Amino acid sequence: MPAKKQIPKSMILSAALKLLKEQGYEAVTIRQLAEELGCSTQPIYLSFSGMEELRRELIPLAVRDFETSLQAASKNGVCRLYDMPYIRFAKETPRLFCFLFMRANAFSEIKQALLPIIERSVQELMAVYRIDHEEADLLHDRLWMNAHGIAAMIATDFCDWDMEKVGRMLADCKSAFTKQYEA
Repeated sequence: MPAKKQIPKSMILSAALKLLKEQGYEAVTIRQLAEELGCSTQPIYLSFSGMEELRRELIPLAVRDFETSLQAASKNGVCRLYDMPYIRFAKETPRLFCFLFMRANAFSEIKQALLPIIERSVQELMAVYRIDHEEADLLHDRLWMNAHGIAAMIATDFCDWDMEKVGRMLADCKSAFTKQYEA
């Protein structure tokens, strides 16, 4: 009896992330992964009990990819959910953006991974505008809501705004939302 071919989980998850970015979450199946890896489905089932377990382990990998992209795209390596790098991520990796931010219950699944990003932004807003945590959290969510709306419209090809216009829209919104704190 031939030995079962073992493929490292990390290799399977990397292939899953690649499929996710290129073809969308619907393409991430055991059969598609086997084809991508050039093996039967058996090695994948040796590492994962099924798609549910694989998806649970894919989520943190996708969030890390998102955070790395935002840090690389920002001028000072700071990761915020309401700046231009968030919009660029949606434009450049729309399928991954939709997986992370536009599925039913997606936020509840990735919330723990996003909390450090959100909390750093809230702390920064508290310091810059001299507001308490509750107010800074509300301001963060307002800014994110605006950026997310733009990003969602771009990721789904609803519109094709140029990045200069998007930058102006984000700046105008931030100015409007922060006006009350500037004294």
